[in-house]
Amino acid sequence: MGYATVRKSYYDAPEGEVHYRYLCATAKDPAKAPILFLHMTAVSGRYYEKLMQRCAEAGHDCYAPDMPGFGGSYDPVDQPAAITYYVDAFMLLTKHANLTKFHVMGHHTGASIGAEMAVLYPDRVLSLTVSGPAMLTEAEQIGSREEELVCFNYPVADGSHVKKTWDFCWGLCGGEPADMHPHILDVMRAYNGRIQAYSCVFHHDLIKTMGEVKCPVLNLTADEDMLSPFSGRVKEKLPNAVVEKIGGGNWEPYHDVDNFAKSMLRFIGNL
Repeated sequence: MGYATVRKSYYDAPEGEVHYRYLCATAKDPAKAPILFLHMTAVSGRYYEKLMQRCAEAGHDCYAPDMPGFGGSYDPVDQPAAITYYVDAFMLLTKHANLTKFHVMGHHTGASIGAEMAVLYPDRVLSLTVSGPAMLTEAEQIGSREEELVCFNYPVADGSHVKKTWDFCWGLCGGEPADMHPHILDVMRAYNGRIQAYSCVFHHDLIKTMGEVKCPVLNLTADEDMLSPFSGRVKEKLPNAVVEKIGGGNWEPYHDVDNFAKSMLRFIGNL
């Protein structure tokens, strides 16, 4: 028997509609709180579907919104002022879905958003799982801004941006071409959202923010992840954080989904 099908819907935000995926628990258990999945730049909540299926089967309602500027969500007209822009957009989902208390799982950009959410809403975020958090110093952020705040795949008439996007993504994610195709299309769609989100990420002091998180934290970052060299700073700021080995390269929640689900569900279940 296969997994249940992930559903899709929208909710309203001040600037437009936010698209999200959701999957209700296979068997309801009041003791198991919902999980909010926050995606990395520049894909969408699509790549969480496999993880959502495993967590829903374990008894958790699951929600994965697309960041504004990504997937099926609206495009911000102006540059968001800070990472809190995305926190605010996602907290509207918790209101829409009547989520009072919930676990948060954030990957790369999603880890920055999730940590900020945990600090701003300590009475609602029960735990935080991060994968590849951008725990960068100010000097490292400056270097990242110089490298990443460049639109390499703006649409052009000869279609060369398509090949550029494919080559860029393929070098980071690998996998089976047909399997990765829809995710790479998500990256192509988010050519502007990528710049907007990274501008917020690389101006956000995640090192400071992570140190202010009060809920239990699990760090699942693969050694091959591009942000692995900075991942150890989570433990430096939060000595009680749980750190476990995981595979999957830069795409831990997708390419190593079974082990990721087992580790996260075990962590949540022990709280």
